[in-house]
Amino acid sequence: MKRALRLGALLTFTAFVTATFMTIAASAQQNVIKGFDHSRAGFPLTGAHQSAPCIACHTNGRFKGTPRTCSACHDGTNATGKSSNHVQTNNFCEGCHDSNTWLTTRFEHTMGMGTCVSCHNGRDAPSKDANHIQSSDQCETCHRSTTSFSAASTFDHTGISTGCANCHNGSTASGQSRNHIQTTAPCESCHRSTVSFTGATFDHTGITSNCASCHNGSTAPGKNRNHIQTNEPCETCHSSTVSFIGATFDHTGITSNCASCHNGTDAPG
Repeated sequence: MKRALRLGALLTFTAFVTATFMTIAASAQQNVIKGFDHSRAGFPLTGAHQSAPCIACHTNGRFKGTPRTCSACHDGTNATGKSSNHVQTNNFCEGCHDSNTWLTTRFEHTMGMGTCVSCHNGRDAPSKDANHIQSSDQCETCHRSTTSFSAASTFDHTGISTGCANCHNGSTASGQSRNHIQTTAPCESCHRSTVSFTGATFDHTGITSNCASCHNGSTAPGKNRNHIQTNEPCETCHSSTVSFIGATFDHTGITSNCASCHNGTDAPG
């Protein structure tokens, strides 16, 4: 029992002496190197390399032939290398990382490998947010910029002919404006273009009354300044939903003051 205790104590003392010697040796080596301009060796010490012990790179007292590229040391054996979930790239370490910390990165997308979603998966890099338009397309189908998700993002409407309101709801994508014609018809009933909302043709099928609710001069064209003075509903005279021209004025009940309209301007005089 005493022999085992002595052996344990000896091993502990030996480990202590070894660790102390290594610390002293490293400190002495650092003191010697302080007056040496490391850039003369072709590898200026910058960032975290300035505080790294010499023996971290110059193992076994080797100076000549020490690697100068990041990946030659940062290979996961001699020094920390790429993690298992590192972004797939064929770029050099220094293409994205600086010598201060691994966390400071500037990813160069021209050197990326695979599709956007292989990195933009919500873990390695930001991905679709909760309000993203529902789509199974690849990111690069709409997002053409590697600087911003919003810049130059154009949704490809090819093949989409129904269900516009699923996205055009005012939140995910632009929806009906405040002065939009009141209707429960699907967007695609009137809007036939996926480039612009303008140029829509309203389908008047089934509409036979209350024209003025839209034709008020704001939502849709209303009476012009030369219109015959009347408080009759539009549909009393205008029977066409294609053109205002061709209306027939209903003279029922009118027995006097004809010249107020038949003046050669509003109606034949």
